Amino acid sequence: MVATVTLNRPEHGNRIDAEMASEIREICRLIAEDEQLRLVVLTATGNVFSVDEESDDVGRAIHENDAPRKPGGPAEALAALAIPVLVALNGDATGPGLELALAGDLRICVSSARFGFTGLARGVLPQDGGTQRLPRLVGPAWARDMLLTGRMVDAQQALSIGLVNRVTDKPGRLSAAVAELAAAITGGSPIAARYAKETVGKGLDLSLEQGLRLEADLNVILQSTVDRVEGIKSFIEKRGPEFTGR
Repeated sequence: MVATVTLNRPEHGNRIDAEMASEIREICRLIAEDEQLRLVVLTATGNVFSVDEESDDVGRAIHENDAPRKPGGPAEALAALAIPVLVALNGDATGPGLELALAGDLRICVSSARFGFTGLARGVLPQDGGTQRLPRLVGPAWARDMLLTGRMVDAQQALSIGLVNRVTDKPGRLSAAVAELAAAITGGSPIAARYAKETVGKGLDLSLEQGLRLEADLNVILQSTVDRVEGIKSFIEKRGPEFTGR
């Protein structure tokens, strides 16, 4: 029901190299083919989520290759998933790591986490959707600030500007907070969740009139599903619904 994907290169700050990028794309392909899954949780091992340069927490992360990456990166693959993606940020996320986090639908982080794009100091521009997804989340003013100055944003600032949705209040509470949020998401109709993700995602690139038409069309389709019937029946019978994704 829930797929957990874990970045596991803690000795290199979970930096996304070519091999990891390929593995993430392949995992996303497998997830897309599994109709039983309702949610993806993306997290990492160690004290950072994924960093691309020197960090006090991990020493110096290794820059295996700063050459331009080909289209169809791991963030694009993650963003293309039809089911919701919850990103559990166990620490700092910078560069490609932050781009990957931005591709999720919801982000929850520890209070010590920091976020930023520092690549312009090395002449490196985000290459996996960072320049497009960041302003859609935080607005163009904050996006330009972070991109042009390399500004690092802490957890509370990230929460205030909409970069993350939740900040855990105590160390070690991330797993519990993720479980609570995952239960809330998977407790609803999986079809409705996919449609909600689709309408929000596509609606950003549509006019209001077109977005409203998309919303109406998907609502018509939703009314004909088994899950919709179950939702009404469970409400009348005053019990929890048992959604099947049909």
